[in-house]
Amino acid sequence: MSLPFDPQHSPFTPDSLPISTSKKVDPRRLYSALVFIPLLYLAIRYSPPWLFSLLLGTASLLALWEFLNLYFGTTHNLLLKVASCIGAAILLFSMYEGYSQALNPWLFGIVNVILTGFLFSPTAMKRHLSSWAAYFFGILYVAGLLGHFILLRQFDHGIAFIFFVLLITWLADTGGFVVGLSYGRLALAPTLSPKKTIEGLIGGVIFSVFGAIISHFWFIPFFSLWECAILGVGIALIGALGDLGESAIKRSVRIKDSGTIIPGHGGVLDRMDSLLLTGPGFYYYVVLTSSA
Repeated sequence: MSLPFDPQHSPFTPDSLPISTSKKVDPRRLYSALVFIPLLYLAIRYSPPWLFSLLLGTASLLALWEFLNLYFGTTHNLLLKVASCIGAAILLFSMYEGYSQALNPWLFGIVNVILTGFLFSPTAMKRHLSSWAAYFFGILYVAGLLGHFILLRQFDHGIAFIFFVLLITWLADTGGFVVGLSYGRLALAPTLSPKKTIEGLIGGVIFSVFGAIISHFWFIPFFSLWECAILGVGIALIGALGDLGESAIKRSVRIKDSGTIIPGHGGVLDRMDSLLLTGPGFYYYVVLTSSA
């Protein structure tokens, strides 16, 4: 499939969408974090692999349902949406059992090719991507990418790996939000996400590197200090691409949030957008460097 490219819709051109100057912070973001972070810690730290996979699968299906409603609308073919969720569940089970091991890198590559198309021209990509391909993409984009956390959990240091990815990804998000809100002036990708700034990206990288270095002394001594610092930079940048990728998909359908299930954060998919790429990215780093 050839990817359409329209320079007029490229996120890397300095279009005139303004950066928001609002300094308001929704307090519901904090309340949601206070509730979900302890629950998430308990689920990761104390769940056996099968239970962790079941919980992650449930979250993945919720996020996929949001994606399908986002992309196709809430009134689109219900049967196809249910069939997509069943297909996603089969894919997640295959990843848990190791049946899809040879296919996983190829599926990851397919997602990245289509996502690149959305990044460069959201509207044109939506127009060129057929409905059946969009359903297939949705399954791979949500369940296929999040399923890599099931694969991470199966390593000897799986719990530490998952905590590391979550910590660094969310520190990058937090750093980007705080620094961007306070000092953001230069738009990062104005046609995709007007509020994201280059200053925010730099702040996110700094936060994530700091967190990665602390992680070395805290719970992942099997990674060297320099390795942690480099991983901090890489995860922050990959997470930013994941965030922009979901923004591109939402821009293609002109919708701001994927859902409202998490107060102050939007939907499950909105909360996981960066993790969709940082999880698989870190997994393949571990595989290629035999760090497990």
